[in-house]
Amino acid sequence: MQMLRQEAVLDIGIENLEKIHGKCKEYEKEMPTEIKLHYNVKQNSLKGNYRYDLVYSNDEELLPDDIFDFWFEEVKNGNY
Repeated sequence: MQMLRQEAVLDIGIENLEKIHGKCKEYEKEMPTEIKLHYNVKQNSLKGNYRYDLVYSNDEELLPDDIFDFWFEEVKNGNY
């Protein structure tokens, strides 16, 4: 059951990214290079941060696992 929910969240996220991309093209604006969302279950709140500069793309030595680890540490330390 939980796997179905995770897949549904990913599907919705991909759909929303496609919509954001479409709006960026429609208004001739850049697409953000990074979008981070943090949902606080206890407070039922959602925070979003986005960036336009290259964050990890210009580093040939970082692997997806490294980027995940950076993100996980940010969340664990409350830096989101």
